[in-house]
Amino acid sequence: MKEKRDLKDVRAVFTDIDGTLLDSEERLSGENLKAIQEVVNRGILMVFASGRSTRSIRNLFTGLDERNFNAIAFNGSEVTLRGEVVSRTMLDSATASQIVRTVSEINIHIHAYVDGELVFSRMTPTAEKYAIHTGLEPIIAGDLAGYLQEHPPIKLVVLSESDYLPSLKEKLTGQFTGVSFTRSGGIYLDITCSNVDKGRGLIEICKREGIAPENTVAFGDSDNDIEMLKAAGLSVAMSNGSEEVRRVATATTASNDENGFSKMIRKLLRNLTP
Repeated sequence: MKEKRDLKDVRAVFTDIDGTLLDSEERLSGENLKAIQEVVNRGILMVFASGRSTRSIRNLFTGLDERNFNAIAFNGSEVTLRGEVVSRTMLDSATASQIVRTVSEINIHIHAYVDGELVFSRMTPTAEKYAIHTGLEPIIAGDLAGYLQEHPPIKLVVLSESDYLPSLKEKLTGQFTGVSFTRSGGIYLDITCSNVDKGRGLIEICKREGIAPENTVAFGDSDNDIEMLKAAGLSVAMSNGSEEVRRVATATTASNDENGFSKMIRKLLRNLTP
Protein backbone atom coordinates (compact mmCIF):
# COMPACT_ATOMS: atom_id res chain seq x y z
CA MET A 1 0.00 0.00 0.00
CA LYS A 2 1.23 3.48 -0.85
CA GLU A 3 1.99 5.92 1.97
CA LYS A 4 -1.26 7.34 3.23
CA ARG A 5 -1.71 11.09 2.85
CA ASP A 6 -4.56 13.49 3.56
CA LEU A 7 -5.85 15.75 0.79
CA LYS A 8 -6.97 19.27 1.60
CA ASP A 9 -7.52 20.31 -2.02
CA VAL A 10 -9.20 17.73 -4.24
CA ARG A 11 -9.50 19.09 -7.77
CA ALA A 12 -10.64 15.94 -9.57
CA VAL A 13 -12.21 12.57 -8.81
CA PHE A 14 -11.54 9.65 -11.16
CA THR A 15 -13.57 6.49 -10.74
CA ASP A 16 -13.91 3.12 -12.38
CA ILE A 17 -17.48 2.00 -13.09
CA ASP A 18 -18.05 -1.77 -13.05
CA GLY A 19 -17.20 -3.24 -9.65
CA THR A 20 -16.74 0.26 -8.24
CA LEU A 21 -19.66 2.60 -8.93
CA LEU A 22 -22.06 -0.13 -9.99
CA ASP A 23 -23.06 -2.96 -7.67
CA SER A 24 -22.83 -6.66 -8.49
CA GLU A 25 -26.13 -6.43 -10.38
CA GLU A 26 -24.73 -3.54 -12.48
CA ARG A 27 -27.00 -1.01 -10.79
CA LEU A 28 -26.09 2.57 -9.89
CA SER A 29 -27.40 3.25 -6.39
CA GLY A 30 -29.08 6.47 -5.37
CA GLU A 31 -26.32 7.00 -2.81
CA ASN A 32 -23.55 6.83 -5.41
CA LEU A 33 -25.48 9.01 -7.84
CA LYS A 34 -25.95 11.60 -5.10
CA ALA A 35 -22.23 11.49 -4.30
CA ILE A 36 -21.39 12.12 -7.98
CA GLN A 37 -23.68 15.15 -8.00
CA GLU A 38 -22.13 16.46 -4.77
CA VAL A 39 -18.68 16.28 -6.37
CA VAL A 40 -19.92 18.21 -9.42
CA ASN A 41 -21.71 20.78 -7.26
CA ARG A 42 -18.48 21.45 -5.36
CA GLY A 43 -16.79 22.39 -8.63
CA ILE A 44 -14.59 19.27 -8.59
CA LEU A 45 -13.92 17.61 -11.93
CA MET A 46 -15.75 14.26 -12.08
CA VAL A 47 -14.21 11.70 -14.46
CA PHE A 48 -15.48 8.20 -15.26
CA ALA A 49 -12.72 5.74 -16.23
CA SER A 50 -13.69 2.42 -17.74
CA GLY A 51 -13.00 -0.31 -20.23
CA ARG A 52 -16.46 0.53 -21.60
CA SER A 53 -17.01 2.65 -24.70
CA THR A 54 -17.65 6.37 -24.34
CA ARG A 55 -21.25 5.89 -25.48
CA SER A 56 -21.86 3.11 -22.96
CA ILE A 57 -20.50 5.34 -20.17
CA ARG A 58 -22.60 8.29 -21.35
CA ASN A 59 -25.75 6.14 -21.29
CA LEU A 60 -25.20 5.46 -17.59
CA PHE A 61 -25.00 9.14 -16.64
CA THR A 62 -27.63 10.87 -18.77
CA GLY A 63 -28.40 13.26 -15.92
CA LEU A 64 -25.06 15.05 -16.36
CA ASP A 65 -24.95 17.84 -18.92
CA GLU A 66 -22.23 17.73 -21.58
CA ARG A 67 -20.12 20.33 -19.76
CA ASN A 68 -19.79 17.95 -16.81
CA PHE A 69 -19.28 14.73 -18.78
CA ASN A 70 -15.66 13.56 -18.66
CA ALA A 71 -14.51 10.04 -19.46
CA ILE A 72 -11.49 7.84 -19.93
CA ALA A 73 -12.98 5.11 -22.12
CA PHE A 74 -11.60 1.88 -23.55
CA ASN A 75 -9.02 1.78 -20.70
CA GLY A 76 -7.52 5.08 -21.86
CA SER A 77 -7.76 4.69 -25.63
CA GLU A 78 -10.34 7.49 -25.84
CA VAL A 79 -10.49 10.54 -23.59
CA THR A 80 -13.47 12.90 -23.41
CA LEU A 81 -13.27 16.24 -21.62
CA ARG A 82 -16.21 18.60 -21.14
CA GLY A 83 -18.23 16.53 -23.59
CA GLU A 84 -15.62 16.61 -26.38
CA VAL A 85 -13.32 13.76 -27.44
CA VAL A 86 -9.76 15.10 -27.02
CA SER A 87 -7.72 11.99 -27.86
CA ARG A 88 -8.20 8.60 -29.51
CA THR A 89 -5.63 5.81 -30.03
CA MET A 90 -6.35 2.96 -32.42
CA LEU A 91 -4.90 -0.52 -32.67
CA ASP A 92 -2.96 -1.44 -35.81
CA SER A 93 -5.37 -3.18 -38.21
CA ALA A 94 -3.04 -6.01 -39.19
CA THR A 95 -2.11 -6.77 -35.59
CA ALA A 96 -5.72 -6.67 -34.42
CA SER A 97 -6.77 -8.97 -37.25
CA GLN A 98 -4.08 -11.49 -36.38
CA ILE A 99 -5.01 -11.45 -32.68
CA VAL A 100 -8.62 -12.17 -33.61
CA ARG A 101 -7.55 -15.11 -35.78
CA THR A 102 -5.29 -16.49 -33.03
CA VAL A 103 -7.99 -16.33 -30.35
CA SER A 104 -10.76 -17.58 -32.63
CA GLU A 105 -8.70 -20.64 -33.57
CA ILE A 106 -8.94 -21.85 -29.97
CA ASN A 107 -12.70 -21.22 -29.87
CA ILE A 108 -12.64 -18.35 -27.39
CA HIS A 109 -14.96 -15.36 -27.74
CA ILE A 110 -13.36 -12.12 -28.96
CA HIS A 111 -14.98 -8.94 -30.25
CA ALA A 112 -13.98 -5.42 -31.25
CA TYR A 113 -14.92 -1.77 -30.89
CA VAL A 114 -14.72 0.18 -34.16
CA ASP A 115 -15.67 3.87 -34.37
CA GLY A 116 -17.49 3.51 -31.07
CA GLU A 117 -19.52 0.56 -32.33
CA LEU A 118 -19.56 -2.92 -30.80
CA VAL A 119 -18.63 -5.53 -33.44
CA PHE A 120 -19.13 -9.31 -33.18
CA SER A 121 -18.31 -12.02 -35.70
CA ARG A 122 -21.67 -13.62 -34.92
CA MET A 123 -24.38 -13.47 -32.29
CA THR A 124 -23.93 -16.12 -29.60
CA PRO A 125 -25.30 -16.34 -26.05
CA THR A 126 -22.02 -14.86 -24.79
CA ALA A 127 -22.19 -12.02 -27.30
CA GLU A 128 -25.84 -11.31 -26.52
CA LYS A 129 -25.16 -11.13 -22.79
CA TYR A 130 -22.24 -8.75 -23.35
CA ALA A 131 -24.33 -6.50 -25.62
CA ILE A 132 -26.96 -6.22 -22.90
CA HIS A 133 -24.21 -5.35 -20.41
CA THR A 134 -23.00 -2.45 -22.57
CA GLY A 135 -26.41 -1.26 -23.69
CA LEU A 136 -25.14 -1.11 -27.29
CA GLU A 137 -26.63 -2.55 -30.49
CA PRO A 138 -23.87 -4.65 -32.08
CA ILE A 139 -22.72 -4.93 -35.68
CA ILE A 140 -22.42 -8.54 -36.92
CA ALA A 141 -19.39 -8.64 -39.19
CA GLY A 142 -19.17 -12.34 -40.04
CA ASP A 143 -15.43 -12.54 -40.67
CA LEU A 144 -14.27 -10.27 -37.85
CA ALA A 145 -10.57 -10.64 -38.67
CA GLY A 146 -11.22 -9.63 -42.27
CA TYR A 147 -13.46 -6.75 -41.18
CA LEU A 148 -10.70 -5.33 -39.00
CA GLN A 149 -8.28 -5.26 -41.93
CA GLU A 150 -10.38 -2.40 -43.32
CA HIS A 151 -11.67 -0.97 -40.04
CA PRO A 152 -8.99 -0.38 -37.36
CA PRO A 153 -10.41 -1.01 -33.87
CA ILE A 154 -9.85 1.00 -30.75
CA LYS A 155 -10.05 -2.08 -28.52
CA LEU A 156 -10.48 -5.85 -28.59
CA VAL A 157 -12.09 -7.82 -25.77
CA VAL A 158 -11.65 -11.51 -24.96
CA LEU A 159 -14.24 -13.23 -22.77
CA SER A 160 -13.21 -16.47 -21.10
CA GLU A 161 -13.25 -18.35 -17.84
CA SER A 162 -11.11 -16.50 -15.30
CA ASP A 163 -8.89 -19.54 -14.66
CA TYR A 164 -7.82 -19.63 -18.30
CA LEU A 165 -7.17 -15.91 -18.82
CA PRO A 166 -3.69 -15.77 -17.18
CA SER A 167 -2.24 -18.41 -19.51
CA LEU A 168 -3.96 -16.86 -22.54
CA LYS A 169 -2.60 -13.44 -21.58
CA GLU A 170 0.91 -14.88 -21.28
CA LYS A 171 0.63 -16.56 -24.67
CA LEU A 172 -0.61 -13.44 -26.46
CA THR A 173 1.91 -11.16 -24.73
CA GLY A 174 4.72 -13.35 -25.99
CA GLN A 175 3.35 -13.35 -29.52
CA PHE A 176 2.40 -9.71 -30.13
CA THR A 177 4.31 -6.46 -29.52
CA GLY A 178 3.05 -2.89 -29.19
CA VAL A 179 -0.13 -4.18 -27.59
CA SER A 180 -1.33 -4.21 -23.98
CA PHE A 181 -3.27 -7.15 -22.52
CA THR A 182 -5.04 -6.17 -19.30
CA ARG A 183 -7.39 -8.12 -17.03
CA SER A 184 -10.66 -6.29 -16.43
CA GLY A 185 -13.05 -7.89 -14.00
CA GLY A 186 -13.12 -11.66 -13.69
CA ILE A 187 -13.71 -12.77 -17.28
CA TYR A 188 -12.40 -9.99 -19.53
CA LEU A 189 -9.02 -9.51 -21.21
CA ASP A 190 -8.87 -6.04 -22.74
CA ILE A 191 -6.52 -5.47 -25.68
CA THR A 192 -5.37 -1.94 -26.51
CA CYS A 193 -2.28 -0.12 -27.75
CA SER A 194 0.57 -0.44 -25.30
CA ASN A 195 0.89 3.33 -24.88
CA VAL A 196 -2.55 3.85 -23.29
CA ASP A 197 -4.02 3.08 -19.88
CA LYS A 198 -6.25 4.78 -17.34
CA GLY A 199 -3.27 6.31 -15.56
CA ARG A 200 -2.09 8.08 -18.70
CA GLY A 201 -5.65 9.22 -19.24
CA LEU A 202 -5.62 10.77 -15.77
CA ILE A 203 -2.36 12.57 -16.50
CA GLU A 204 -3.67 13.86 -19.84
CA ILE A 205 -6.82 15.28 -18.29
CA CYS A 206 -4.83 16.86 -15.47
CA LYS A 207 -2.50 18.58 -17.95
CA ARG A 208 -5.39 19.90 -20.00
CA GLU A 209 -7.19 21.20 -16.90
CA GLY A 210 -4.12 22.54 -15.10
CA ILE A 211 -4.59 20.14 -12.18
CA ALA A 212 -1.70 18.64 -10.22
CA PRO A 213 -2.10 14.83 -10.10
CA GLU A 214 -1.42 14.94 -6.36
CA ASN A 215 -4.73 16.81 -6.02
CA THR A 216 -6.74 13.94 -7.48
CA VAL A 217 -8.55 10.95 -6.02
CA ALA A 218 -9.03 7.66 -7.90
CA PHE A 219 -11.30 4.69 -7.14
CA GLY A 220 -10.96 1.19 -8.58
CA ASP A 221 -11.30 -2.54 -8.10
CA SER A 222 -9.64 -4.33 -11.01
CA ASP A 223 -6.20 -4.68 -12.57
CA ASN A 224 -7.00 -2.20 -15.35
CA ASP A 225 -7.35 0.44 -12.60
CA ILE A 226 -3.86 -0.01 -11.19
CA GLU A 227 -2.04 2.61 -13.30
CA MET A 228 -4.75 5.15 -12.50
CA LEU A 229 -4.46 4.40 -8.79
CA LYS A 230 -0.69 4.83 -8.97
CA ALA A 231 -1.03 8.19 -10.75
CA ALA A 232 -3.53 9.74 -8.31
CA GLY A 233 -2.67 11.64 -5.17
CA LEU A 234 -5.08 9.53 -3.14
CA SER A 235 -6.03 6.08 -4.41
CA VAL A 236 -8.96 4.11 -3.03
CA ALA A 237 -9.49 0.39 -3.52
CA MET A 238 -12.90 -1.16 -3.15
CA SER A 239 -12.92 -3.94 -0.56
CA ASN A 240 -14.11 -6.26 -3.35
CA GLY A 241 -11.05 -5.31 -5.40
CA SER A 242 -8.27 -7.62 -6.53
CA GLU A 243 -5.36 -8.32 -4.21
CA GLU A 244 -3.02 -6.23 -6.36
CA VAL A 245 -5.40 -3.27 -6.41
CA ARG A 246 -5.69 -3.32 -2.62
CA ARG A 247 -1.92 -3.58 -2.35
CA VAL A 248 -1.13 -0.48 -4.43
CA ALA A 249 -3.95 1.73 -3.12
CA THR A 250 -3.61 4.40 -0.45
CA ALA A 251 -6.85 3.44 1.27
CA THR A 252 -9.68 0.93 1.12
CA THR A 253 -13.40 1.62 1.28
CA ALA A 254 -16.48 -0.60 1.54
CA SER A 255 -17.46 -2.83 -1.36
CA ASN A 256 -19.42 -1.83 -4.46
CA ASP A 257 -22.45 -3.54 -2.92
CA GLU A 258 -22.14 -1.35 0.19
CA ASN A 259 -21.88 2.07 -1.52
CA GLY A 260 -18.16 2.26 -0.81
CA PHE A 261 -17.72 5.07 -3.33
CA SER A 262 -20.28 7.38 -1.71
CA LYS A 263 -19.01 6.61 1.79
CA MET A 264 -15.46 7.68 0.91
CA ILE A 265 -16.62 10.71 -1.08
CA ARG A 266 -18.65 12.02 1.86
CA LYS A 267 -15.64 11.57 4.13
CA LEU A 268 -13.34 13.39 1.70
CA LEU A 269 -15.74 16.30 1.15
CA ARG A 270 -16.11 16.79 4.92
CA ASN A 271 -12.34 17.01 5.31
CA LEU A 272 -11.68 19.43 2.43
CA THR A 273 -10.40 22.91 3.21
CA PRO A 274 -13.35 25.33 2.85
